[in-house]
Amino acid sequence: MKRVLLSVLSLLLVATFMLSACEQSGAVEESVSVNTSSAISSEGESIPEESSEDFSEDASEDETYGENNIKVLYNSYSEKPYFAMVGTCTEGAVVTAECSGEVVSSQSYKGWFSLRLLCKNAPVKVVLYETLNGEMVGEKSRVNVAPKTPGSEMWPVVTGGNFQFFFQKMLPDFQGTNIPRDTAYTSLTKRIGERLKQLRSYNENAAIIYLIVPSSMTVYPELVPETYGELASETRLSKAVDAINAGGGIAIDLQALFEEHKNDEMPLYYKLDSHWSDYGAYIAYKALFEQVAKTFPEAAPRAIDEFNWNPGYYESGDMTYYLAMSQSKVKEYAYYRTFEFDAPSAITSIKRYGSTTQLCYSNAVTEEKIINTKREELPSCIVLRDSYSTQMYDILAERMNKTHYMGMWGYRWDQSLIASEKPDYVIYILAEWNLDSILYS
Repeated sequence: MKRVLLSVLSLLLVATFMLSACEQSGAVEESVSVNTSSAISSEGESIPEESSEDFSEDASEDETYGENNIKVLYNSYSEKPYFAMVGTCTEGAVVTAECSGEVVSSQSYKGWFSLRLLCKNAPVKVVLYETLNGEMVGEKSRVNVAPKTPGSEMWPVVTGGNFQFFFQKMLPDFQGTNIPRDTAYTSLTKRIGERLKQLRSYNENAAIIYLIVPSSMTVYPELVPETYGELASETRLSKAVDAINAGGGIAIDLQALFEEHKNDEMPLYYKLDSHWSDYGAYIAYKALFEQVAKTFPEAAPRAIDEFNWNPGYYESGDMTYYLAMSQSKVKEYAYYRTFEFDAPSAITSIKRYGSTTQLCYSNAVTEEKIINTKREELPSCIVLRDSYSTQMYDILAERMNKTHYMGMWGYRWDQSLIASEKPDYVIYILAEWNLDSILYS
């Protein structure tokens, strides 16, 4: 009897111990789930919070930290100690972040947002919320962020307002810190005069035209972070335009033209790429061929409705790459221009972009190329250019009989080539930050 009683007591003790262990295990699992659910890394993965107690000290009792439509995709250092936060949100919303004692807001664009935030020590705590028409959408949310540092080969990028990014190499022109001595401009004026004389010895009505594309910083100074100051009152661009015109060349003032169109429905520049958009290039094309049509009326620019403007979300461009973000995951809402009419096959056979899903230029348009449309009533030209020529590569050649595109980034004045081809126009297409290419050669 005693032996049976002892066996029963032993079984009861084992059962009690196992039940206690199961309860403790469930408590630990629940605790782990709570502690990791509200923190994300720069790649959107969960990371441990520093302390949930620290967060509660930052928040007042009436604040809640719940769900909204903000989805953070990437956090990458742009200009240390600042980093760019990029993600999706309610379309049209203003996204606000409380971070490092600062409150930063930015207007979203087509359901995407970016914020320029300060991070002195990672991870940094960020409180996020969005408003639409002045009313908060959803609740405030909180994240712990450890920004990613792009590789050393990456170009620095500046996070602007309203989901606009800028190359940092635009800054010297924006701030006016790179204006050369006046002798550089007088030399440019003299050089253009000499070249125009040579050109007209072969073709008496020939002209030299410059399309210098202003940087997006120059056109949208209000979106540049205040830490960089204001747009300089005198820049290399304005002085170069004066010098070109003084030498007898034709400098189309794209800065003034773009300021007229900066708030159009279609943007002049990409948000996530350093180049102008197909629409910005069309505005310049129209001004260029209005000038050309003074001598060649048949070359008047085509109307905007003669082209298809295909809106949509495309893979983003070079600045996303330089921020170490996925170009396929971070989308660019853009308008991809195609011909509404039947254009010569010599033009349509060349792909401007790598594919119809992304807007980075293809290798085909970087090379020297002669395009002949066999329409003798139209003029001929030689084009010296950088990568900004991509966005008007097709529409420029379509208004010409013969277009000789020199290889990208080559600006050498080839007198023997000009003597051989006797073009009606020598056209320069280059970015504002690339002005050294014509100032000193």
